Amino acid sequence: VYNETNGDLIVTATSLRCFMTDFVWSCPDCENLLGLLTDEEMIELMESFDDLDVDCDSRISLDDFLKYKHKTYKDKYKRSMDLPEVEAAIEEFRRLDKPNTGEVDWWSFVDSRIVEKLSDRSKSELVSCLTPHEISEAKMFFRSFDADSDGKITLREAEKAYERWFASLWSKVLNCSDSTTGPKKNPELTKRVGEHVKVNVKIFMEADVKKHGTVSWSQFLRDQSIYILAARRNAANLYKIKPKPEELEIIEAETNYTASV
Repeated sequence: VYNETNGDLIVTATSLRCFMTDFVWSCPDCENLLGLLTDEEMIELMESFDDLDVDCDSRISLDDFLKYKHKTYKDKYKRSMDLPEVEAAIEEFRRLDKPNTGEVDWWSFVDSRIVEKLSDRSKSELVSCLTPHEISEAKMFFRSFDADSDGKITLREAEKAYERWFASLWSKVLNCSDSTTGPKKNPELTKRVGEHVKVNVKIFMEADVKKHGTVSWSQFLRDQSIYILAARRNAANLYKIKPKPEELEIIEAETNYTASV
C-alpha cells in the first residue's frame, strides 16, 4: 500500500493474500483487467451476472444458467429450445466454469466475459491499454519472426518461425535432443505439425489487411493486442493461496506494528 504522506510502501496482510498466486507474485492493481473497463461496461457485466444468478446466491449453477437461457430464448423466438440449443448452452456454461466446480462465481464470470467486452473496442484503443513491458515483450516476439530484420514479416518468415516453434514443442514432448527430428520420427506427427503451422500462419497473416504480403510491426501489435491483454489477467482471482496460520500471524503482527509507529 502506498503511503501518500511519506512515500513509504507498506505490505499488509490483505495485500499479501491478493498477491500470492499459484504462478507468480503478482499485483492485482496492475494485472486486473477490470481496471480497463468503463463504468458502463462494469454495470453491464454486473447486470448480466445478476440475470444469470436466478436464485440470488452469488453463484451461477448449470440449472440457473439453463433457466435463464430457456427464458431468453423463448422470449426471443416464441418457442422452447431444441436439444442442439440446450447442448450449446451447456457447452457455454462449461467454458465459463473453467475450474470445473459445477458453478460460476463472480470472478470466474468476469474472467470469461471481460475479454469479450474489450474485443468490442477498436484495435487502436486496445494498443493504448498495453503496458511498456507488454509492448517490449511483443517487440521481441516480432523480431524473432523477422529473420532479415527489415521491419516486416513475410509469409515465408512466419511459416519458418512456426515450424521451428512446433518442432521445438514436439522435441520436448518426445524427449528428442534435436528439435528438428521430433515430428520427422512419426509421419502422423509431421502431418499434424504441418496442419498447425498452416492454421497459425493464416491467422497471423490476417494482420496484413492491405494484402501487401507482409505484416509490419504496427499491424502486428494492433492485431495481437487483444491476445496480449487476455494473457495479462490476474490468476489470483481464481486460484487464491491461503498463507499458513503461523505465517498469517506474523504478517498481521507486522502490519499492526507498522500502523502503530
